[in-house]
Amino acid sequence: MTDPLFHPGWIRFNEAQWGLTAEKVTLLPEKGDGWKLETVLYRNKKGLLTHPPRNPYLPMHFECATGRISSLNRRKRLALEGLAELLKKNRIKNRLTFSPLAQDVRPFLWQGMRAEPQFTYHIELDCWRDPVDPSALNRARKARSLGYACEVTTAYQDVCDCLKAAEERKKFDHQVSAEELKTLAEQMGDNLVCFVLKNAQGEIKGASVCLYTEGHVVDWSAAIKTEALQEGGNNILVEFLLDYFQEKGCKTFDFVGANIAPVARMKELWGGSLVTYYTIRSPGLRDLARTAVLTAKDLFKKNKAKPVAGIRLE
Repeated sequence: MTDPLFHPGWIRFNEAQWGLTAEKVTLLPEKGDGWKLETVLYRNKKGLLTHPPRNPYLPMHFECATGRISSLNRRKRLALEGLAELLKKNRIKNRLTFSPLAQDVRPFLWQGMRAEPQFTYHIELDCWRDPVDPSALNRARKARSLGYACEVTTAYQDVCDCLKAAEERKKFDHQVSAEELKTLAEQMGDNLVCFVLKNAQGEIKGASVCLYTEGHVVDWSAAIKTEALQEGGNNILVEFLLDYFQEKGCKTFDFVGANIAPVARMKELWGGSLVTYYTIRSPGLRDLARTAVLTAKDLFKKNKAKPVAGIRLE
């Protein structure tokens, strides 16, 4: 599986950090092995499905025995219908956000749920420099001329201090201490890397924490101090990350979120593809009333819905 959010160390971290229980879900067709969908769901102590803090999305993996588009679309729809049926049978606390792989949200809407779009940028790493706006690389060169430089680090306290310093400006709480970050790094091994940005005096002015596999990189946490931001510090750090993971042979870099206007404007300069993923919520009162009306109409119909997928929890 190419998504680092399937990593056993990441799953164990979520369970311990947030007091949750993970459930690996595998959906299969009733007959044969034409497709398979896998994901990870989490339950809180009350048994409700919940989205763990600091998880950009819940991972998803889909396999299909055919490459024909019509069959692929149908089988993926059937798999997502199976997932939607599973969610419908459970109580959801607030929301669940799924991987961009779950782009067809119709099965969830058909079950009366709500789907809200989220956005991110994916950068193909094999030739990442080709589509970049020149201004992004110019700002990286400016930062380099001022003495900024980036490096890999295991100084988790330095990383967390930098993340903490930017929280007030970003109105965001990273919710992970240096000791907890160290624990996560130990559990994920080589699949987690921390980076720092230093100025000419050797002071740390930025940091990033990435989760990755050979196929996919998740830019999990990042922060740049204000003074470095104005001098191109963010640009030289992103350039360093993209070069680093390209050399590692990774395929795709996920910027993790482009939903706030200033953030979206910065990330779009790097030439990635705008990617949509969805947050799924249980229906509100208005949705329930509408569903009740539709259900009443359906009582006049004799067509009986057929189950669409077999479900096995591992």
